[in-house]
Amino acid sequence: MGLIEEQQKRPPRQQPAGKPRRQPRVRALLRRHRPAGVRFLLNWGVLLLAVAVVLGVRYRSEEDARAPLPAPAVQLSRADIRTWQAFPGYNGIVPVLVYHGINKSGNYISTTPQVFAEQMLALKTAGFHAITLAQYVRFAHGDYRGLPSKPILLTFDDGRLDTYRAADNVLRKYGFHGTMFTFGAWPNLNPGFNLRWNELRSMQASGIWSVQEHGGHGHESITVNAKGDEGGVYAYREYLPNAKGGGHLESFAAFRERATSSILWGIQEFGTEIPRYWPAAFAVPEADYGEAGTNDPRIPRFMLPWLRRHFAVVFGGDYLNGQTRQPILTRFTPEFSYRITMGPRETLRALDCRLRDWVDEVPIWQEYACTRPNPPHPYLRAPMP
Repeated sequence: MGLIEEQQKRPPRQQPAGKPRRQPRVRALLRRHRPAGVRFLLNWGVLLLAVAVVLGVRYRSEEDARAPLPAPAVQLSRADIRTWQAFPGYNGIVPVLVYHGINKSGNYISTTPQVFAEQMLALKTAGFHAITLAQYVRFAHGDYRGLPSKPILLTFDDGRLDTYRAADNVLRKYGFHGTMFTFGAWPNLNPGFNLRWNELRSMQASGIWSVQEHGGHGHESITVNAKGDEGGVYAYREYLPNAKGGGHLESFAAFRERATSSILWGIQEFGTEIPRYWPAAFAVPEADYGEAGTNDPRIPRFMLPWLRRHFAVVFGGDYLNGQTRQPILTRFTPEFSYRITMGPRETLRALDCRLRDWVDEVPIWQEYACTRPNPPHPYLRAPMP
């Protein structure tokens, strides 16, 4: 019998009676704690899955809360349709509108989403074409080539999230373009109120929007005299108190450095965050570069030329606001573009009235009639002398 056959016939080795068989220590521990370990892993797996689901839902909810809203369903009355269809044609002129908030707050610079949609429908009914900022820049520099019939520019100040959400799908519906002005600091400082940089980048890439600078750090005010009065950062020299109770105005050189460095910083931020950004336009905060009020007459003479050297177009506010020290005689010059501010008072009838005055080049003082509670109907207005 060979060795292999002999080993196969040997009886199995018996464990002594009463003495348990010894297992390797690790294997024994695993066998003993296997049910608890499985439960532990399952519990952690379920917990991690639940956390992932909650985070995903929260992220989706946050994204939905910032996404563009559906365009409201609106229609014009028959009388409004007739009025807007009769809007006259024009050449060599581009009216400019400016919106701030589009929401239901009811404040003096906000328009409701419903009213905004009605206004865009009225413009479409009249045959207006909301042009791109690039087209407006060419127009402002005397190049009218490529301008469509009845051109108009739609602008939106302050980079507001509510405005973008309410306006985006309405603009897309009618094939309109918009220009959003925001501050270089606000996308990071005010993410709940303002659009974030990633959202601004998407807007710029959409072909619907152009994103431009409204200033460096925001609607800032500074102390401008010993009484504590305040004024805009681009319009006044700052009053600097001293420890003895007196004070003095910063030098004009210090004003220039402070004002221009803020705007240049904004240009740098836009250039970093927005691909292929170029400083095509600047909307002056509060429409005040010193022409509305200042404590140094050199400031407006310095600021506007400086802005014109750094931006292709400079926008102000509403020419009917009466904020300037001198009467405004024209709605547009190549150096400075005024805008119609849209708010609760700008009904369809008021908007029609003001736009007709703009394209008919009615003297500005006569346009104040459009701001009355019941502006004159276009067919009832007195003819120009």
